[in-house]
Amino acid sequence: MSSDRAAQENEALLIREAMAAASEGAPPLPDLVPVALAQGRRRRARARVAIGAGVTGVLALAVFGATLPSWGAGSGTGQVGAAPGTPDSSAMPTPVPTGPSRAPVHVEPTPGESSMASLPAAERRRQEQFQQQTAALLDTLLPAGFGTVRPVDLAVSRYQGGSAGRVFPVVFSVRPTGDSADAPDEAPCKNNPTKKSQCKEAELPGGIVARAITAAGNSKGDKTITGVNVRFVYGDSIVVLSADGDDSSMVSAPVTADQLLGVAGDSRFLELVRYADSFPMEPKQESVRGG
Repeated sequence: MSSDRAAQENEALLIREAMAAASEGAPPLPDLVPVALAQGRRRRARARVAIGAGVTGVLALAVFGATLPSWGAGSGTGQVGAAPGTPDSSAMPTPVPTGPSRAPVHVEPTPGESSMASLPAAERRRQEQFQQQTAALLDTLLPAGFGTVRPVDLAVSRYQGGSAGRVFPVVFSVRPTGDSADAPDEAPCKNNPTKKSQCKEAELPGGIVARAITAAGNSKGDKTITGVNVRFVYGDSIVVLSADGDDSSMVSAPVTADQLLGVAGDSRFLELVRYADSFPMEPKQESVRGG
């Protein structure tokens, strides 16, 4: 047994000497312990970053969801955002061909005021498409004196006519009424010579009672400009269509009460109203005040 053990030890010694000779001149093997520790630290750091990013993302979504206004589709109940998501654009009426896109008029929001630029992308596209269709229809229905009607990028209800260097602001608003149980009753429709206003009621298709008020606006020297405002209730919304004069040139809105009532009673205009009532784009109106 002793001779066998001696032979094994001699063999092991020869193997070690051969390995030493073969590795002579080669660079030393790296110390794997620090590398492993460093890799472990990097993996833990990446894990912490990933977990932190996930938590931050959840918090950001929570904050964004809490502060996001209720834009988007309604369900015909007058509640903005009552139905999830944005309605399919195919549901939007096309009362007239819009033709080439009309470049929106840019109006910078005042401090604390929001604009369409702050809307979610899908909702902004929906409102912009609605504005394009509305502007094209108003071009068709309003008197030629308004010139080309363009959307204003501040709000979906804002438009602007332009002719001969004059600017005529136009508003087309379809606002959900919300809870108006405590709202005051509509004041009687009557003229007010002191305020230089005239009130006229008319029945639109479907038995809708609309009220048109022609009133003096800004005064400068001996000049006074007038504008026309038409308002009526449709479904769960208050609809307002108004046209004002040009302040800089002191030129009144080139439209009469009868003409604006004709616009409001057009079946194509009421189709736009129907869509906006079913899929609200404006926040609720807390109260309905007399005109």
